[in-house]
Amino acid sequence: MFFRKKKFFVCSVCGYNCLPGPLYSKTGVPDIRIMCACCGFQPGFDDEELGYTIESYREEWLQNGAEWFMEIEKPKQWDLNKQLKNINISYWGMPWFIKVKERT
Repeated sequence: MFFRKKKFFVCSVCGYNCLPGPLYSKTGVPDIRIMCACCGFQPGFDDEELGYTIESYREEWLQNGAEWFMEIEKPKQWDLNKQLKNINISYWGMPWFIKVKERT
């Protein structure tokens, strides 16, 4: 018996690599059924309705402590810097005023 690995996609805002599908189609159409469990970004709403860009949403999410939208999905050994590397961003190069909240 063979098992297929489930294919996951990466959030372009926070680098979370367990999205069930891409945020946008190849032609740029947002998939409004997808919401990132980590940063809470929802394409077609946060960008089109609220006017965020990927970068501005990421900046605000980080400045607010990089809190998980769905805390139950947060891995026990979560590492923000490792996750951001999925989108080629280094947390260590970000402004000093960004505070990441520790798990309580």
